[in-house]
Amino acid sequence: MKGSRTKRNGSFFIRLVENNYVFGFMLFFIIVGTLVAYLYIRNDLNAVNARNLALHNSCSRMYQESIFLESEVNELKRPGRIQRIAREELGMVNSRPQADAIIVKKGT
Repeated sequence: MKGSRTKRNGSFFIRLVENNYVFGFMLFFIIVGTLVAYLYIRNDLNAVNARNLALHNSCSRMYQESIFLESEVNELKRPGRIQRIAREELGMVNSRPQADAIIVKKGT
């Protein structure tokens, strides 16, 4: 009994695969499924590459800005530069001590 059941089930699958319509239908779904999976993965890969490029550009821009700001800080540290900015942009002048002479006449 068991032998005939196995033989019958085995022949069912063989007949199923031998049927050209069923085999073609299964092959069609396998190909379509593979293409859909490929397109899905490809789309995600393109999104990751675009994000990677944007981050790379942002990193380069930030690095250039860091170099610019570092040079500006070094330039602003110099005393001559600080005095020039104070004089030209802020209207400050160097305070020079003024000596006022008071003359007192003796005896009147």
